[in-house]
Formats: sequence, C-alpha cells, structure tokens
Amino acid sequence: MIKYIDYFNSNRSRTPTMLVYDSFRGYLEESVKDKFYDSNIDLAVIPGGLTSICQPLDVAINKLFKDNLRKEWHLWIANSDAGKTAAGNLRRAKYSDVCNWIKRLWENISSETIINSFVNCSITELLDSDNEELEISDIDDDTNNNTDDDDEICDNKIYDIDK
Repeated sequence: MIKYIDYFNSNRSRTPTMLVYDSFRGYLEESVKDKFYDSNIDLAVIPGGLTSICQPLDVAINKLFKDNLRKEWHLWIANSDAGKTAAGNLRRAKYSDVCNWIKRLWENISSETIINSFVNCSITELLDSDNEELEISDIDDDTNNNTDDDDEICDNKIYDIDK
C-alpha cells in the first residue's frame, strides 16, 4: 500500500485529495495512515458490509460498466467473431478486443454519472454542475497549475463514515 501511495503521489497534482477505501486492514495500518497524512491525502474509510451502499464505484458505476461489458461480449459472440476451437468450444476474445471494449465503455461513463455517484453516497453534497472544480480530467492535465498554498487547504483527516 505504501508503494501504491508513492506511485499515486508521483502521478497526481498537489490539490487537496480524498481517497475512499473499504475497511481492509491493509489500508488502516498506522504506517499507511501516516503515509496518507504525510502526502496530504484525506482517507475516508467505509465500514465493512457497507461498500454496496457507500462506495461510489459499487453504487453507480460498476454495475453499469459490467452490464455493458457483458453486452459487448454477447455482441461479439452473436456476430460470430468468436469462432470455435478444434474441440468445438468457443474461442476466447483477444486481449486487444477486450481492452478496446473496456476503453470504449469507460469513455462512455459520463462525468455527471461519476459526480452523482459521490453525491448518492453522501461523500459530497450536490454541487453546481457548471462549477469548474467538478471537471474530471487526466492527472497530467497542464491546466491544473498548483501553488504551495493549495497544500494548506487539505486538512489531512481520516474520515470514518461509521462514526
């Protein structure tokens, strides 16, 4: 987890950041919490058994994504792209096909859906969708110029949603 935080830090802007995790013990070890704190990252911990209610990906995105991925696979089979092995079994999809499906499906998930998933999980309040701060962009977007003052905005808390 410490290596992941280092990787994450090397690929993010220095604006205030909150990560939402389930209650896996590896995320909650003191060394990991200290690393989050030292990196100006707030950590929100979702209690066990509540991931399907409080985790934005589980609430709004994963089901949509998996359903659409399943549709892609069914279309691939229906269009006879699968073919059969010598034993008469369906061939597996090429990795490049699956990667293209995933890329296309992810690109079709709107920023509004992602933002609403956080609202529905009560991680944030409904915000004005015209607000520039709600724009979802790549980490290495050059428009996110940072100043040292940005780091002071982050209050470095570990949020326990259970409390």
